[in-house]
Amino acid sequence: MEILTDIGLLVVGALLGIGSSGTFWWVQSHYWVPKIRFSEEIAEYEIKGDRRFFQCAFENVGKREIIDLDIQVRIGIQGFLGATGWAYHTVSSNASRVPQLAQSKRRRVRVFDTRETIQFLDAPSKSLREEIEKCTSLRDVLQLGQDAAVRVHVFGYDAFSGARKHFKSREYRIDEIRKGTFNGLDVVQNSRFKV
Repeated sequence: MEILTDIGLLVVGALLGIGSSGTFWWVQSHYWVPKIRFSEEIAEYEIKGDRRFFQCAFENVGKREIIDLDIQVRIGIQGFLGATGWAYHTVSSNASRVPQLAQSKRRRVRVFDTRETIQFLDAPSKSLREEIEKCTSLRDVLQLGQDAAVRVHVFGYDAFSGARKHFKSREYRIDEIRKGTFNGLDVVQNSRFKV
């Protein structure tokens, strides 16, 4: 009888150990993790000389910092010159590499800047590239096809576990661009800013 009691205690102890380890693993990999929240809109920020740039913002709302961030701005255009599919390309931004993003910290990413020539990291077809290079605004780029969208991708490492994470914004379309600047993750109206 005593042997059965000892075996029962061992089984209960093993089950509790497995359960607590599983719970700890789940909390570490699903709850205490970095998490990024993106702005709902793109801000069109006006500067002197009728120049402007377009920004997306994001914040680490998770429980740990993210290190070695790689930020990519992807633009997709559907139906350019009658094509049926989507043509995607990645463009250079002002923040393609960021060393760290602590908890509750924000970052703004410039997705289009009229003061600089657009730099492609993976160029679209020659005809689409030439049309994009003629554009004077992100709004112009997003009207080149039947549909178009911008999406920001953030890759980074959980500072505690070292696991690589991928976060992506919503697909921003032309009606999600608003003139103004960011207050937190919200686009608010601003008076014309002089640089």
